[in-house]
Amino acid sequence: MPTSTAHIVEREKQHRLPGGQSMTDLAGIVVDRALNAEVWDKDGKRYLDFFTGVGVCNIGHSHPRFLADVNDQLGSFAVGTFYTDVRSRYYELLSSRLPERLGRIHMFSTGSEAVEAAVKLARAATGKHEIVSFWGGFHGKTQGALSLHGGPRKHRSGPFPPGSHQVPYAYCYRCPLQLEHPTCDHHCVGFAEQSIENGSVGDIAAIIVEPVQGTNGNIIPPRGYLRALRQLADRHGALLILDEVITGFGRTGSLFAFEQDPETAPDVVVLGKAMASGLPASAIVSRADLVEGTPFGAPSAAASTFGGNPLASAAALSTLRILLDEELPERSRRLGESVSRRLASWVEEFPFVGNAGNVGLMVGVELVEPGSKRPLPKDVTRGIFRELMARGVLAMAYDSRIRIYPPLSIPEHHLEEGLDAFEATFRAMSDSITRP
Repeated sequence: MPTSTAHIVEREKQHRLPGGQSMTDLAGIVVDRALNAEVWDKDGKRYLDFFTGVGVCNIGHSHPRFLADVNDQLGSFAVGTFYTDVRSRYYELLSSRLPERLGRIHMFSTGSEAVEAAVKLARAATGKHEIVSFWGGFHGKTQGALSLHGGPRKHRSGPFPPGSHQVPYAYCYRCPLQLEHPTCDHHCVGFAEQSIENGSVGDIAAIIVEPVQGTNGNIIPPRGYLRALRQLADRHGALLILDEVITGFGRTGSLFAFEQDPETAPDVVVLGKAMASGLPASAIVSRADLVEGTPFGAPSAAASTFGGNPLASAAALSTLRILLDEELPERSRRLGESVSRRLASWVEEFPFVGNAGNVGLMVGVELVEPGSKRPLPKDVTRGIFRELMARGVLAMAYDSRIRIYPPLSIPEHHLEEGLDAFEATFRAMSDSITRP
């Protein structure tokens, strides 16, 4: 049977439904093998992976300890909902890294599933039904999770469950209120309060927010913003849900992003993506007293067919041990400091780099038409994407908001090599972008 790249791609396209991931079709490669931050395709071309499945592979590809742990579990048993030693050990280790108010865990398979469970928990715990989310926020593609999205991804996908309210996020580069930080004094939070007062029925169960907006372009809010949202939730007797599906497990320089401001004190945290390094696993963490005696806490009410299965639990346990033993969150923070310096030089050198920032190794770069804040058109950004691939880098650079997610374990020389490729690409295309 032919196994060329073209044949494999065509064979899959013949049998799949439309609607798959953009990155798949734009890259058009067939991955053959991967090791840490390097990926090789079927044609033998080598790439640096600044994509990692949208930040899924924080410990790097094919980590030998991870492979051994997962293979051991696979050789024992992989299916079942009974108590397992491996899941109990994972819960114990994860709980030890969480504040007491978040010490209870329930596992699922996908981020969307966990988001839906978090909303269900909030409604059960408060007896209320309305949920506040944010412009640009993204929490998944199931119908309930998509109702929380504040943007065009949900167009023509309704109707949605009632009770969702979207308010502006602290996107300071494009402040929807036309203010400047810090003199604005987090006025977007005050605007959110007015929106709740005027647009809700006074029945707010939860505020759900990403500590850094991932899908919107790795948008970093100013310090103190999450703390202000905590206070807003308290004023309305609502829970604060942090969606750490992308920011979790070391990506931002701490194991969880909320640790960088302990006063945020979330009531529920949603976890996923990097949790099990490629095996489907997600979770919500909270505390038992919120749902004891409620419909959420009834037998099987929050059960998930594959949630917490032995194989996923083994992968999650191995991932967390590697992250902690190899101090990868701290490494992310340290490497992020050098990335910050690079980003500052890009803003200075390239007039089409309008905004660039990072928290650890969660990096966002916004490309604009020089002298304006108008996003670079797709024909230009697709050219940047192709040029990067030609230089051996895989990254979400096909849109005006570039998202960069290298493994936290990436060797420093590979990180520098990838950033050099970005600079070379920007220089190669600079004349065509800046030419009147």
